Amino acid sequence: MQNYKPIRMCISCRNRNYQKDMLRLKILDDNRVIVYDNCGRSFYICDECVKDKKKVKGLTKRFKQDEERFLKFLKEQLKNE
Repeated sequence: MQNYKPIRMCISCRNRNYQKDMLRLKILDDNRVIVYDNCGRSFYICDECVKDKKKVKGLTKRFKQDEERFLKFLKEQLKNE
């Protein structure tokens, strides 16, 4: 059997990438976005969408987040990967 690499879809641009190349997040009941903690439903966002301010702005409206804090959170998570 060949090496299997899971492919996931970005919630913002709908492009498909390898799972390891994407950021996996989840939304809590109080509308806070956190890194996925192996419990509940999650979504993926690609690096290109994190770097695109226009797409981040759309995500902040979608998830009812503060734009500056959300952008800072996403960039911090990219550095940690």
